[in-house]
Amino acid sequence: MILRNRCLLLTRRGLSTSNDRGLLRFSRTNNKSYLKVRGPDSPKFLNGLLTSKVIPFFVKKNLTTINPDEEELTNTVFEFDETQTNWGVYNEMSYNGAYISRFGQYAGILNSKGKLITDTILYPAPLSSADAKVMRYPTYLLEFDASIVDYIQDLFNIHKLTSKVKIKKANDLISWDLSLQLPPEPTNPWVTNLLDPSTTTKTPEDALAFAQELVSAFFQGSEDQIIALYIERRTDEILETNGKAPQMLRVVTTSDTQNVSKIFNPVGLPYPCSIEEVDQSFFRESRFEAGFVDSTSDFKPESLLPLELNFDYLPNAVSADKGCYMGQELTARTLATGILRKRLVPVTLTNTDALTSNAKYHDIMLDSQLTTTTTTTTSSSSPFGVAPSKPRQRPAGSLIAHQGNLGVAILRTEHFKLAFDQPQDKVLFHIAGTPVGVIPKKPFWLEEQ
Repeated sequence: MILRNRCLLLTRRGLSTSNDRGLLRFSRTNNKSYLKVRGPDSPKFLNGLLTSKVIPFFVKKNLTTINPDEEELTNTVFEFDETQTNWGVYNEMSYNGAYISRFGQYAGILNSKGKLITDTILYPAPLSSADAKVMRYPTYLLEFDASIVDYIQDLFNIHKLTSKVKIKKANDLISWDLSLQLPPEPTNPWVTNLLDPSTTTKTPEDALAFAQELVSAFFQGSEDQIIALYIERRTDEILETNGKAPQMLRVVTTSDTQNVSKIFNPVGLPYPCSIEEVDQSFFRESRFEAGFVDSTSDFKPESLLPLELNFDYLPNAVSADKGCYMGQELTARTLATGILRKRLVPVTLTNTDALTSNAKYHDIMLDSQLTTTTTTTTSSSSPFGVAPSKPRQRPAGSLIAHQGNLGVAILRTEHFKLAFDQPQDKVLFHIAGTPVGVIPKKPFWLEEQ
């Protein structure tokens, strides 16, 4: 099969097998719930609710798009009826242009004012199947924090109207976080063996065949237990520059899968893998170190804009040209103007034991000796006898979430130069009212600005 040449079969790269071992770290996620959306109108229905472009065409409206190039978009329209088959997910941009995929896509759901209700992963489901009945209509799983799934289900039902879709909870699923690290190479092998090839599938048939090859390469003999798979794409640029960075995955399995490592059978790798079960905090810290959040366990619903969480730097997380979707107006205007005063950045915290408050967000202040304030003097003859007061110092940002000494914070862009041009161990910021220091880390996407 021609497709096999672009699948993850590292044995064909001639990598050394002497004493080289991969390392699989895994953990079960305990706070995820899923909604299943199925029916011929599913792509169109979800396209009006998610920030990602879900269907391979668009309706251009000059007031609600950023005037995309017509000629370029013509090449991204795939000729098939997306209502008649479980065809996958459309991805707008990649190494190889637009493509069809059966792997999960990171996206967001906004309220009418453009604030992020929650992020989500949109999975075509099942990942692969030869059952014609199962594959008859587009079917998707959407992953949410368990605390918000009921709210989202009600929201979807409100917007359903006459759409030909069925929306229900999928409670018989288990999800797992995986980190698969390969022996270091000058060029990270995940880029050339997985990330790049996965973007070459231009038809639903190619996408399905690639997914079948990949699940067999990792889970041979247990393919029927793998319902959906998310390949972490937010870290693409990190893998491109770091030859030993691990590839993160999220796997959704049937409820009878008690331990994902027991079905992990990586025949596509040229060497054995050590296996280590870790706590969920390992993956949370890994995300924070890269500057990402994961569901409403990390942020308050309807408190942030998607672009403040860097959705515009995440592959296919937000579309600039697909037309109307819930909360689209403010997002499109911000994309068009490029004006954004706050963004999410990774941070390291010092003296975390002093952070005892249970507040969701904590104000971050710039150290007072670096703040230039002017005080106005009042004449001693003032009839009111009121002493002048110092102007209130505006917070430099907010600590959104943290795990141990790693976290993510919304930082005002006016402080970026000060924050990132200093030695990484120099503490210039602190949590208001505490001795907890905050050291921002320059995010990988900042080089693009």
